[in-house]
Amino acid sequence: MDAEAMRAVLARIPFTRHLDFQIERAADGDVRMTLPDSAATRNLAGTVHAGTLYTFGETVAGVAAGLETLDRAFPFARRAEIHYRLPARGVVHGLARVDKRDVERVLEELSREGRAELTVEVALQGPDGRTVAEMEVDYAFRPLEAA
Repeated sequence: MDAEAMRAVLARIPFTRHLDFQIERAADGDVRMTLPDSAATRNLAGTVHAGTLYTFGETVAGVAAGLETLDRAFPFARRAEIHYRLPARGVVHGLARVDKRDVERVLEELSREGRAELTVEVALQGPDGRTVAEMEVDYAFRPLEAA
C-alpha cells in the first residue's frame, strides 16, 4: 500500500479519526506521521496527554506493520510497551521502520502457517527532534478472511 491508501484506512477507524493523525510518509518500510498540536490532546499540565501519545505510537506502528501486508492480513496488537522520556509539547512526529526481510518473513509465515508475528519499534519526537517517547508493539497477523 502507499501513503494515500493508508490514509484511507485510517479514515475508516472511528477511534483515531478525531485525533487527525497525518501520514507524511509511508513507503519502503518507512513511516513518518504527525500528531498535530491541539488543545483536545493535552492534559491539565498543557502537555500532550499520555494516552494520546500511546494511541499515536500504536497507530504509527500499525501503519508500518500493515504497509506491505494489509492487502493479505490484518495486524492485531498483542502487546505494547511505551517509555515516556520527556513531556511532549506541540506537534509530535512518529517514526517507524519495518525491514523488507521482516515483511518477507511475515508474508512467508502467513502463506505457510496462516499466521505471523512482528515487533515494530516507534520513536515519538517533539518539534525540536528530541525523543519524547519510545514504543515497541508486537503484532499478530491473521489472514483477512479470518480477521
